[in-house]
Amino acid sequence: MSENIPLVSIIVPVYQAEAFLKKSVDSILSQTLSDIEIILVDDGSTDDSGKICDEIAANDKRVRVIHKENGGQSSARNVGIDKAIGKYIGFMDNDDFLYPDMCMYLYENAEQNNAEISAGSFITKNELGIISHDTHTQKKHVYDNVHGVREYLSREIVDIYVWTKLYRRDFLNQHHIRFEEGRSDEDWLFNHAAFFAAQKTVMQDKPVYDYLERANSTCRTFHKKELHKYLDDTCYRLNKIENDVKNNYPSFLILSKIQTIKACFNMLFVVSKQQHKEECEPYYTWIKNYLRKNAKVVIKERRHWGMSWGGVILGAYLPANLYFYLKKWRHKKDSF
Repeated sequence: MSENIPLVSIIVPVYQAEAFLKKSVDSILSQTLSDIEIILVDDGSTDDSGKICDEIAANDKRVRVIHKENGGQSSARNVGIDKAIGKYIGFMDNDDFLYPDMCMYLYENAEQNNAEISAGSFITKNELGIISHDTHTQKKHVYDNVHGVREYLSREIVDIYVWTKLYRRDFLNQHHIRFEEGRSDEDWLFNHAAFFAAQKTVMQDKPVYDYLERANSTCRTFHKKELHKYLDDTCYRLNKIENDVKNNYPSFLILSKIQTIKACFNMLFVVSKQQHKEECEPYYTWIKNYLRKNAKVVIKERRHWGMSWGGVILGAYLPANLYFYLKKWRHKKDSF
């Protein structure tokens, strides 16, 4: 490593990952950019994950291991950021894989464009090996602050995940950008802070990350296991981002509202599955009030949620369970 300062630090929160950890870390060790450090943060694992981390570190001096009490993914990532010494910081989940040239590619784009954030894209594989999100233009886009915020809010090109990006470390420290501990939607919130602060972002629509979509993963089952927290965290994220947009980028408010409305319909679908709607308060009332207040946007931008004019009216004004019952009935009727 150049003068003991690596070009890139990759932070990997590790929790109960003994089955796939070594293979995932191998994808970092095999990077074409070798001048890197890997920080494995063992977040209080009770399986052999911590032991495997130590074994990996014993065989490669670029690997550092931090053992800590369990505090969640955001806590582990924050510890990693605080300990990192690389010029740029990236992230990987403990069951995914980096493309071999990810670090080199994002690092060179950042350096060539003097960007605080360098972004790529990803492909998704399920447990059967079926690939999705695999169409990419390869085009490179360089954004100033205003255009970067627009792309982050629209999600037309830039995704919201931290593991497809490198962030300049001094930029994160200068703006005190860290993950909000105790909250889900941590990538949304982190990138919200990062894109609002970044003066320049470079994004090339090329896959650099291999995301494994597991049927029983936390992100896919969270709303079932912790309904109240799912609703609370989602409403918190929506309110925080929309208020910040209103105060700092008012011309982009419609983009923020589109993302909020999408999330409202997702939450309504979850609410519709509950037997007792009081379990979903005060969030259910907030969702319905938001949709009614923004009914014109709900109707005008209905292409974003793939609904007919009548469908969005029903979604905004009918009780959630009745709306989704009618939607299910309509789908069965059309299939005959």
